[in-house]
Amino acid sequence: MILDYSACGFAPSLDVDTVTRLYMGPNRDGNGGVAEKFKQCSYGKFNIRYFQAAVVKPACSIAITSGCSWWAISSGADTAAKAQLGLPFFYNFTYYTYVVPPGLQSVCPWGGLSLLPGKQTWLQSSSYGVLRWATIMQGTIHNFGLYHSWRNGWEYEDYSTPMGRGDTCPNAAEISRLGWATAAAGGGEVNTGVLTAPGTYVTWTLPATYITGDNNYLRVVPNWMPTYGNNTLAKHLYIALRVPKAGDVGMSSTYSNRVHIHEVNATMENGFPGSITFCDRKIQIINMILPNTRQVVPGYNLVVSTGALTSSDTIQVSLCRYEASDSECSPPSPPSPPPQSPSMPSPEPSPPFPKPLKPSRSSPKPPSPKPPPRKPPSPKPPPRKPPSPKPPPHKPPPPKIIPI
Repeated sequence: MILDYSACGFAPSLDVDTVTRLYMGPNRDGNGGVAEKFKQCSYGKFNIRYFQAAVVKPACSIAITSGCSWWAISSGADTAAKAQLGLPFFYNFTYYTYVVPPGLQSVCPWGGLSLLPGKQTWLQSSSYGVLRWATIMQGTIHNFGLYHSWRNGWEYEDYSTPMGRGDTCPNAAEISRLGWATAAAGGGEVNTGVLTAPGTYVTWTLPATYITGDNNYLRVVPNWMPTYGNNTLAKHLYIALRVPKAGDVGMSSTYSNRVHIHEVNATMENGFPGSITFCDRKIQIINMILPNTRQVVPGYNLVVSTGALTSSDTIQVSLCRYEASDSECSPPSPPSPPPQSPSMPSPEPSPPFPKPLKPSRSSPKPPSPKPPPRKPPSPKPPPRKPPSPKPPPHKPPPPKIIPI
């Protein structure tokens, strides 16, 4: 709904055709615009099948023109739309967006708002509002119960996802929750049942997330850590390859062609979809690993080793857990060469394991958290692994309004 408050001096700057093209593409058929981005990012699972833009003229009120009451905006717009379009037409739709005229930006200091969970979003008529596809996507995903993404303890600062400030598709922790993607075979719960022995690598080949939603990430459940039994401290990790193509074509060089690691609150995740459905897992990006790099993940007793980025945009990712020191995880061995005939000359010695590349300096490197104090290894077998953190009894929160 394009809101026209001309009666109180706030005329709209956008018309029906402009907004339709923004959402449905230049031919208004869903093969462009926001609709195409949703198809790309969801691998065809989220589609805008029916769209209608309309200019409506709600009544003016002080609550709107001076207080920017989101409730007054939507309530007045709904009333005007029902009178103008008819009740059967209005209730044909499942989600509603209110495009605010530019004159109200001084009293509505946001690019957009969204109901979480819900079916309503409010957007400014601005470059960071309805004119930006990633803002529209963030608002819509809020309706489905996801919160913002973080970096270095700052909300919104993850530029690998529209749930932060990125002009990209959502990250692995988000597309998995939305049901758009699946974990790699054997990689949906990487715990001590998968990384059975400290110092031993297990390897997967991951496609870049822009290619497919099938088998495109790893989910690490670090139950070898004592903190995993703590409801507050327990975390899960999501690992995926991001390449700037298709829905991710707008990804900046700081994030591109790297293996991303996001952490989430394990207690919130273990409670889904039961008692903790719409709580904030506080998704945060903590590492962006270049190809051919060995990276220690502080605080998780985990080493991640990446192979070369192939021409088909896949990469080998090897994981190894350790007990006392990351030196327990020596570089994974390259594949053994095929047997040679006795008459053939001996092969040249294999090159050493490639040295890690230096991270890009296109933006300051985030400070790495200090690892916990090292403890000497125990000569005794480790105690029974700590149980998964159980979510406390919790009632689903009521819908809340959240800025975009």
